Amino acid sequence: MRMAESLRKALGLVAVLSTQVLGSNMNMHRGAENNNNNNNTADSDVLKTWWHPTGEINPTGRVQNENVRQSHIYGIQVAATSDPEHFFDSFVYESIPRNGNGKICKPDDPESFCDVDDQISIEADIGVDMAWTQYLANEDTVVRITRSEGGPVDAGDVVIRPTSLEFDIAIDGDDLLITVPFHENGHRFSVEFKDNLWGYRNAGPGLHSHYVQNKVPDADNYVPEYNDSMPIVGVEPLNALLIFMSPFPEDKYVPDLENDTYRVPQGLITSLKNVTESTLYFPPGVYWLTGSNHAILSPSITWVYLAPGAYVKGAIQYESHALDLRATGFGVLSGEQYVYQANTAQNYENIKSDNTSLKMWRGESAVGTRWTIHGITTNAPPFNSMDFYGDDLTSFSVDASDYKQVGAFFGQTDGIQMYPGSHVRDVFYHVGDDGIKTYYSNVLCERMTVWKTNNAPIVQFGWYARDTSNVTVDGIQVIHTRYNTQEVFWPRGIVGSAVSYLDQESTSTADVTKHLSDYRITNARCEGICPNLVGINPLCNIDTFLLSNISMEELAPRTTQVGQSTFRVFTDAVHGNQTVALGDNSPDNLGLIIEDFYVGGEKVSFENDNWQSDKLGQINFDPHWEGRWTVR
Repeated sequence: MRMAESLRKALGLVAVLSTQVLGSNMNMHRGAENNNNNNNTADSDVLKTWWHPTGEINPTGRVQNENVRQSHIYGIQVAATSDPEHFFDSFVYESIPRNGNGKICKPDDPESFCDVDDQISIEADIGVDMAWTQYLANEDTVVRITRSEGGPVDAGDVVIRPTSLEFDIAIDGDDLLITVPFHENGHRFSVEFKDNLWGYRNAGPGLHSHYVQNKVPDADNYVPEYNDSMPIVGVEPLNALLIFMSPFPEDKYVPDLENDTYRVPQGLITSLKNVTESTLYFPPGVYWLTGSNHAILSPSITWVYLAPGAYVKGAIQYESHALDLRATGFGVLSGEQYVYQANTAQNYENIKSDNTSLKMWRGESAVGTRWTIHGITTNAPPFNSMDFYGDDLTSFSVDASDYKQVGAFFGQTDGIQMYPGSHVRDVFYHVGDDGIKTYYSNVLCERMTVWKTNNAPIVQFGWYARDTSNVTVDGIQVIHTRYNTQEVFWPRGIVGSAVSYLDQESTSTADVTKHLSDYRITNARCEGICPNLVGINPLCNIDTFLLSNISMEELAPRTTQVGQSTFRVFTDAVHGNQTVALGDNSPDNLGLIIEDFYVGGEKVSFENDNWQSDKLGQINFDPHWEGRWTVR
């Protein structure tokens, strides 16, 4: 069946973004230069790829406003298996730590050095970056990967993560060929080369250590050689490569661009406050707002559409109180021009504010609002990725699918909020802070792929006492973590509850009138070096908490205590110092059930007597909870 003309236009299929010529020059060169090579992109009902003629190959500095940072390592071509001899170029984007801006406080001021810990240490010095490509298909595809560095590769020296995908890999000369089966939920995966892996090492054993490196003598944390006292806490590619295959979108994700639509002109955007249309359309091309501005939308705009090949350097703030808000398309929203924690009320300088530091997606909700986000990639967030505000967020919900977040090298970068009634699925997170936020009831989160850096748990449910029930997080695939120390106040783990945000030293900040129940983390896998299973600072009563079918390849080195699961005892100073209850309203008074928990393929259980803190499972719960939890 031919694609409807309106859908073709919305996808940018009739917009000429690149020169349609046979053949492609895949040679890439270092330096800040524009890559204007001819390219051959797919534009059919079977396969869609795109290109940016203003790609800039620049692995260290800031790119020009009108340019898009292009991978200096990888070239990608894609073929449909129905026509396997014809490969088409797919642009490979790149993100680098601090976006080439340096550690600055003020936007566009390279001399404004900022003495604020952004939780980036050795990454920029050793040449870490993250590349990705996105394409659309409706059948199996073959992805050809060309590297400008590294030379020939053996298929046995390549790993695709999550490893559960088990895609076929072949070698064609120096190129790598990956067969990607079509799936209605798409695929989001990492391609990793053995000769490109970096082992993150701590400076020494124990808590509160830092990374060291032996690559750049003039850079921070250099050591001439490693020794056995410097444990490896994570292993990642220096030059990451992510591939996102998506099915062509359903009609509900594509607006009618012929009516009530404002088409944004390419280039500098100064204001969108006077737009009168309801749909804001970014066609293929490059747009920017500078590091001291963001897109505050007019109240009429309810739908933001980023076409494939649209690259928007900025952040989006809705002003509409409509009940149906949307952000769709397969374009990129990039925070690369902003400084860390850019404060919109303080000239976009690095001055942290939970309220006014910039969110990539922000809005004011009305009662009953639902926000849909689909297909989009968010790159280089400078702070929290998404927050909505309003008088009644208990009636606000999120419908998120096929969403990707990359380049989250800064520390205070997290996943999107999941307000009550939200459904989040088929998402990729590169994330520095709290990944999957489970603060609200009646939430379903499934098929998440997570690449975690060194702060906060993958799944978070703490900070404040709340009434929360009916939460399911199913099918997490954690492909990387690199925590260098445990912090029981702010646990590093698969799931954790941080201490009270208002008083982080106290254990008497619980609220025994609040309750967490029917909370489920199921079918989770962690590859490589992993953090603890769970770390709980209980701020409310807990019942029917289930951790089921959790598999970890290996726990972090014991000296870091990252692998130690904890469950502390908290009281409520307001209500007579009552202790938080576990399991009072659970079958057999078992408030926390851990079942089918595996480390290195071995089951952890009471029966196997390997659950203790000094054994395989490293579970170190306070004895107060004895009889109120089990591992089986």
